[in-house]
Order: sequence, then structure tokens, then C-alpha cells
Amino acid sequence: MNKNKLMAIIEGMLFIYGDEGVALMDLETVLDHEKPSDIKEAIKSLEDKYLNDEASAFSIQKFSTNKYRLQTKKDLHEWFAKLEDVEVQSKLSVSSIEVLSIIAYKGPISKNQIDHIRGLDSTYQIYKLKDRKLIRSVGKTEETRANLYAITENFFKLFNLAGGKEILPKISDDEIQEEVVTKKAKHKTSGTGIFNAADFSEEQNENMEELFGTN
Repeated sequence: MNKNKLMAIIEGMLFIYGDEGVALMDLETVLDHEKPSDIKEAIKSLEDKYLNDEASAFSIQKFSTNKYRLQTKKDLHEWFAKLEDVEVQSKLSVSSIEVLSIIAYKGPISKNQIDHIRGLDSTYQIYKLKDRKLIRSVGKTEETRANLYAITENFFKLFNLAGGKEILPKISDDEIQEEVVTKKAKHKTSGTGIFNAADFSEEQNENMEELFGTN
């Protein structure tokens, strides 16, 4: 298959699967007669094509573990926002950031375990995070059959992180507990503690600020 047709097929698949995105493994399965290196090269060529074409609104985002999706260019977002006749979602509260941080590092984890770490009830925060599709239930505990929560792929999309949990900065249980206590004591209003700005790129931190900005 020639390169242009390969690019067209990949572009079509990215369009069809929309926000969910397509895993590189799935592309390789569908395009089983093509070399994996040729598929990656075609994706890169699409990225370059969009980047260099001012008449195109699209770009390609790589997120999670080798997944790709079509997205609109950031410098055009202000125009697309004018089409949205919806109320802008509020930013996450400090307490929701605490819960999301704990789930990101300790998940799968139950609500009772989260409450134990925070020393507070987390029912409302878990509801808000599920509503924002940042966490989901991935199973139940053997003892009490309580839901176990983990971060979703939307977490990686929002932070523009390519990889899985292994790419998050390392932090111990004691550090998590200390961070929660510090937040309570100082009434911090941003997500720059457990998710340390120095550990991420400028673009990733912009996405964090969009999600975790002050209330």
C-alpha cells in the first residue's frame, strides 16, 4: 500500500474513534500487512501535515500508553468555544485534587482507604471526579465488595501525558499523607503539590492549571 493511502486510512480511523482514540496495537492489527515502522511513520507524516497546514484545524495527540486521537489546534480553541452554549465546568476543589492525587498513586483503591488517608469522608469528591470522568470503578474488594477506583484515560488526556501510571513522579505513602496534611494546614488552592510542576513540561502544566486552577 502506498504511503498516502496508509495515511488516509489512519486518519479515517482516528476520525471514527473520536475522543476515545485508537491504540497503536489496534492500528497494527487492522493494518496487519503493513510494517509497524511504516504505520508509525505514517502517523508522524500526518502530524507534520497538520502542523504545516494553516488551513487545517487538526493535530494528533498521543496519550496514555501508545494511543492516538484527533484534536483541534490549541490556537483555535477560542473560536470553537464560541459555539458552546453551555456553562463552563467549574475547576476542581482542593479536596477533589487530594482524592484524585491519592487515586492516581494508590489506585485501585476503595473509598474507605481514601477516607483513612485523608481523615475525611470522600463521597462528594469521588462523585465529582466520576462526573468529570477522571476516575472509574475497576472492581471490588474481596472483603466488603466495596468499589475500587482508578484514574481513567481522560486523566492522561487532560494532562497530555503519554504513558501509564509509571510516568507519574514517584511518591511514597508517607509523602502522600504529608502532602494532604500540608494542604489542610496551608489551605492551598492549586494542584502543584503532589503533582509537582517541576516534574512536567510547560504544556502539561498548562493543562493542570486548566483543571486545578484556583477556586
